[in-house]
Amino acid sequence: MQNISEEIAKDNSFNIVGILLIDHAYLRECIEVILNDEADKHQKLFFARTFLDTLTKHSAAEEKTVYDSLIDMDELHAKVLECEVEHAIMERMISTLWPRMARLKDLDDVTEAEIRTLAKIVRNHIDEEERTLFPLIKENLDQGILNEIGFQFMILRRFTPQDLENYPELQREIYYNVCNSKRNIYQWSGDFVKKVNRYIGAIVSQSPYFIKT
Repeated sequence: MQNISEEIAKDNSFNIVGILLIDHAYLRECIEVILNDEADKHQKLFFARTFLDTLTKHSAAEEKTVYDSLIDMDELHAKVLECEVEHAIMERMISTLWPRMARLKDLDDVTEAEIRTLAKIVRNHIDEEERTLFPLIKENLDQGILNEIGFQFMILRRFTPQDLENYPELQREIYYNVCNSKRNIYQWSGDFVKKVNRYIGAIVSQSPYFIKT
């Protein structure tokens, strides 16, 4: 078990900051369509649904792995608490939107207004995270901890190869700008998902108490 934990801690492809930026990039793509007044209503409905799905999965995994890990750190407490409050607001909006979105064949004006409002809140939230929270995380946590948190996020977020395969260019940009090292570049693909599952399998085989949620 210790050897596997050490491998994960040394594997910079699990850097939590880089992994969170994967979802942020896709959420921004959805937001761009949702807020585009020229976009077709059917296109908006499709992106609104995938937006809600991605946001729900991302937020739940982020709360359990990132926020819960950092909330008791004095340097991060205020910022994490603010993020948790914003998540609660978004979750309430999602809970009212999802049932309607599932039944809609066309995006009505009221639902569109609500999804646009949520999109603006999410855009501000992820902008603020990247501007203030992420630098604090990198400043206060060593690389091994960042990698371990990222691995736990991957387990809970349940990324699929399809989620990751279209982001190699983004990943290059992330590791050039965030980690400032070419050695940390990692191509996101099905191979990464397989690696996560391989680690999980090894941990499960060594510990009957490990629960994959």
